[in-house]
Amino acid sequence: MSQASSQSTLAVGKLLRNHNDLKQRQGLFQSRLVDFFRYKRFARALQSDKYKAKSKKQPELYPPVNNDEDARNIFVSLIKAQLVVPAAKLHSAECKDHGLKPNKSYPNLLLSNKATLQPDEYYVWSYNPKSFYDYLTVIAIIVGVLAFVCYPLWPSYMKRGTYYISIVALALIGIFFGIAILRLVVYLLSLAAVSEKGGFWLFPNLFEDCGVLESFRPFYGYGEAECYSFLKKQKKKKRSSAKKQN
Repeated sequence: MSQASSQSTLAVGKLLRNHNDLKQRQGLFQSRLVDFFRYKRFARALQSDKYKAKSKKQPELYPPVNNDEDARNIFVSLIKAQLVVPAAKLHSAECKDHGLKPNKSYPNLLLSNKATLQPDEYYVWSYNPKSFYDYLTVIAIIVGVLAFVCYPLWPSYMKRGTYYISIVALALIGIFFGIAILRLVVYLLSLAAVSEKGGFWLFPNLFEDCGVLESFRPFYGYGEAECYSFLKKQKKKKRSSAKKQN
């Protein structure tokens, strides 16, 4: 691959890496979380106004797409550069055949030996360009380490402020564990009265995979009916049933 074509491939990959038309999902591929999409979505992204505008200004970096063959050639260049790799999405029963553990949140993906560029064929991104936030995170870590190393040189008011902040942080951690123990005790006691409802929970979303504020909403609930993960499952079921009906 020539240097010019390599630059063009990287430019296309960077432009479309997080394009909305790809409708990307996350899955487990070789024991890591990755983004994957269907080939037809990529071909659709090449027809988007965003890509057309770039192609019009810089055709040497963003080759024009006039037909399906042009889209295929661009996508093949991404495969050759190993920016994307073909994959097969496994069902729960198929996971066991390949020694993989089914995951309810993220489908398991398996590397495919052949890329046929069929519309519904899945592809996984192996290209993850660094973003501004990645560089900002690295700078913040370096500054934090240097600040910690230079702690003996800090003025007294900064040391005093750090002490108070640490006390507040320890108090918040203590309150959190206190709430966790209290909710467990309340739940065990409630089983005698409301076991048919699944027990009574204070802060049912406290240990759910959700935001900090959502962890403390609602204040109470019965069983798993108010849990974030349960409500998320119900929404997925409604979406799938709606798609089947359409």
